[in-house]
Amino acid sequence: MKIDARALTTCSVTEGGDAISLGLIDGNGQAVDLKVSAADACAIAMTLPRLLKDAIRKKYSDNSLRYTFPLDGWQIETASDGSQIIVTFTTGHGFEVSFSTKPNMCQSLGMALREGTELRTMRAAPAVN
Repeated sequence: MKIDARALTTCSVTEGGDAISLGLIDGNGQAVDLKVSAADACAIAMTLPRLLKDAIRKKYSDNSLRYTFPLDGWQIETASDGSQIIVTFTTGHGFEVSFSTKPNMCQSLGMALREGTELRTMRAAPAVN
């Protein structure tokens, strides 16, 4: 079944936290409730930023564009086992995303921010199991 969503009306977490529920209005004006497991919601959340970037680039035929959010706050903490740093970014509109990384990645980011705003990148080494 294909749903042509016209509006997002509600977002909630189901009892027990195993799934999320999205209330939508479809193309016919009917209310639709989409229930997605927490694991699938995570997969969607990981995919949406790239899809938004691809959509805006395609819409404006400009590969330099990105879909961005205004950063209003951040928090840095150490994971409970002490092996990772957790960096959380927030917007004033309720959007929040957290990344975990080794301390050296944060140190590198801090140095890059101190040095200026030109493009710099660093990628973590591939994980070895």
